[in-house]
Amino acid sequence: MTKAHNGLKNEHLVRPVLHPELQPCQRYAKQRFVAERASAPGTVFSPYFLVRTLERASGLRRKLDLLCAPQVIQRWREAILTNVNDLPDSVRRLLSGHRHDGGPLDGPHLAFIPLAFVDHPHADGHLHGMGLVLPEAISPDDHQCALSAISRVDRLLLGRLGVWRIGCIEATPPLRDLHPRLWTAYPQGARQWSTVTPIAFDWHPKTRDSVRYRSEVARMITQACLRIGLPEPREVIVTSVSALLGAPPVHAYPRLERKDGSLRCQTHAILIFEEPVCGPILLGAGRFLGYGVCRPLDLPRLSMEV
Repeated sequence: MTKAHNGLKNEHLVRPVLHPELQPCQRYAKQRFVAERASAPGTVFSPYFLVRTLERASGLRRKLDLLCAPQVIQRWREAILTNVNDLPDSVRRLLSGHRHDGGPLDGPHLAFIPLAFVDHPHADGHLHGMGLVLPEAISPDDHQCALSAISRVDRLLLGRLGVWRIGCIEATPPLRDLHPRLWTAYPQGARQWSTVTPIAFDWHPKTRDSVRYRSEVARMITQACLRIGLPEPREVIVTSVSALLGAPPVHAYPRLERKDGSLRCQTHAILIFEEPVCGPILLGAGRFLGYGVCRPLDLPRLSMEV
C-alpha cells in the first residue's frame, strides 16, 4: 500500500557519495550494450536514450535553465515534426504521439528529458542538454528511422531565448549530468527517486481536506508508475520542492495547459520502491514533454562508460 507523506523525511533518503568514472560518450550506445541485461525492472521507455547538447548561437541569454525547458521542448518537438512527411506512418506516430486521425496514441512515443545541472552543492538547474527517449518496444527499422529524423534538426529558434545549436557530446570526459545512467540507474536500478521537474496531474483531487488530498495525489502517482510498467511504490512522499538541489520548486515551474485553457496542478514527489527499478521514470500528464522527470537518489557506484 502506498503511503503519502507531507514534506521530506531525511531518514528515508540514503545518499551515498557517487564517484563516477566518466569515459568518452558516443551519440547512441544501444549497440554496445546488447549483451547487458538489467537486473531490475524498467519502464516502457528505453534506457538508451539519445543525448544532445545545447550551445548558444546568438541571443542575450548565456544559458538556458529548467524553467525554460517546456518552451525548448515544445519548439524542439515542432522542429522534428516538420521533417516527418516522408517517413513511414509508424514513425510519424512515434514522433508525434498522435494517430493518423489526430487522436493521441495509447502507447508510449518520443519523450524529452531536460538534462540539467542538479544534485550538487552549486547546482543552479541550468540545461546542459536534452535526452530524447524512444519506447523500448519498437522495431529496429522504426528506431533507426526515428533517430535519423531527429538528427535532421540542428538548431532551435527560441524567440527571446535566442538561437541555440544542437550538438553531440564531444567533451572527454563528458559532463556528469549528460550521462544517461545518472537518470536511469541502468542496469542495477535504484530504490529511491525524486522528481527533477514537477509531475503534472492526470486529474485534480476533489477533496479539500489536506490529508485526503495528499493521499489522492499519492494514489495518482502510483497509478502513473503502473502505467509506465513500474511496480507500485512502497511510499510516495508528496512535496512542493525537489529533493535534488538546483531543481525549481513547484510554484516556479510553468504549468501545463489543458484543452479547455485551464492549468493543471503539479507536484514534486519522492518515490521509494521495495526493490531497485530502472528508468527513465517519466510520470504524469506531461511525461512526454519534460514534466515528471525523476532521477535516482540512491544510485550505486556505477561504471559510467557509454
